[in-house]
Amino acid sequence: MKFPWEKRDFLSFLLLFFSAVAVSRAQVQQDPSAETSEGTGINITCSHPNIRSDEYIYWYRQLPGRGPAFLVSTIKSSKKVPDPEGQLSVSADRRSSALWLKQPRLRDAAVYYCAVGTREQEPGLRPGTNLIGRGGGTVAFVPAGGAAAPPSGPARAAIADMEHVPRTAPHPPQ
Repeated sequence: MKFPWEKRDFLSFLLLFFSAVAVSRAQVQQDPSAETSEGTGINITCSHPNIRSDEYIYWYRQLPGRGPAFLVSTIKSSKKVPDPEGQLSVSADRRSSALWLKQPRLRDAAVYYCAVGTREQEPGLRPGTNLIGRGGGTVAFVPAGGAAAPPSGPARAAIADMEHVPRTAPHPPQ
């Protein structure tokens, strides 16, 4: 016969176990900013060292004054990105990915986010997070000619000031 405290301890153990798994799972990491000049290609990288075999890699772009919009997703292979023109590449071990923007223009200056999740999870974005981990997004700064300056004002604030971002077309036809 089990005593009430024995059941409670077992339940506490299970809750702690599942919490630990959720916290230690797929955390994404991105550089806070990247710079290029107009027309010069740029690689935006994302690290997801604990990705599982059933999880997809998603990339989103948030233009100034707008919510994030879905760009591309893949489970393991490289994929072309139509707008902005480029390509998503995934490392052989799937622990990192890179979004290559071929010839970014001033209009492509934005916050670029990566997220990891299964098809059923439909990752949505919130400031500094994805569905199952933390990642602040990368501010890609494309100045109009001349030297690049670090992002400031609206570009930097885009990460910190978003309260909730609706999900946007996370699963286009493959």
